[in-house]
Amino acid sequence: MSSRLTVAIPTMDRWEFLSKQLPVYLDHPMVSCVVLCDENGHDIDEICAAGLDLNPKLRLYQNDEVLGVYGNKRQCLMKAPTEYVAVFDSDNFFDEAYIDTVMGCIHRDNLENNYTTIYCAAGNERLIMNTGQVENRIKHFSGLLIDRSNWNRVLETPAWNFLLNDGNAVWPTSVVKHLPELEEETVVGTDSILAMRLAIQAGYTLSVEPALSYVHTVHDGSHWTQNAIESNRLLSSHPTGWRV
Repeated sequence: MSSRLTVAIPTMDRWEFLSKQLPVYLDHPMVSCVVLCDENGHDIDEICAAGLDLNPKLRLYQNDEVLGVYGNKRQCLMKAPTEYVAVFDSDNFFDEAYIDTVMGCIHRDNLENNYTTIYCAAGNERLIMNTGQVENRIKHFSGLLIDRSNWNRVLETPAWNFLLNDGNAVWPTSVVKHLPELEEETVVGTDSILAMRLAIQAGYTLSVEPALSYVHTVHDGSHWTQNAIESNRLLSSHPTGWRV
């Protein structure tokens, strides 16, 4: 059983957030390494200028081309050397307690090295940075285990898209073999639910953990804001298209 975790961060022009979060991940004893996949190299430049690249736990990769949200997260999964990888959006905030708690979940569920459970936070605190408003729309999913037997019912539950199209989760790295290489324009705004549905179809289970929480920032430059119209159209108008 794995006793340590990879933190993987897909990023592009997020140094404002990374400068605060990278030290948290690098300093945690249960984090084996931090993988950062940079779309244009700007964040890597800032990391090197700050001297963080000297940390042996940090692995920096600049993509040869812009892969998009789905492709870059898939890249992160492929680069992770441990059985589990926490794929964290570069502009969100996860503290030491999150890592401690999720490692406890992994040890609880993987006594036989099955590595088939994906973990996400029931405490998804969405911080609207322009207003300071904090909201959590997925509390009613807390404690739920989602697999092929109940996935379609979850799609009928209010706020299912906030849960399933969030993207911040701790994944078994084995899931990447079920995620095909896709062009970004075919998955824009729905990259996270697509990956989750493919994993569920392949036999993985999503555990919505009551003790996990983090701060999900929503700001002018966030993909959540930029893709809101497109993702709302695809998610709300065609819910049956996401069934398994």
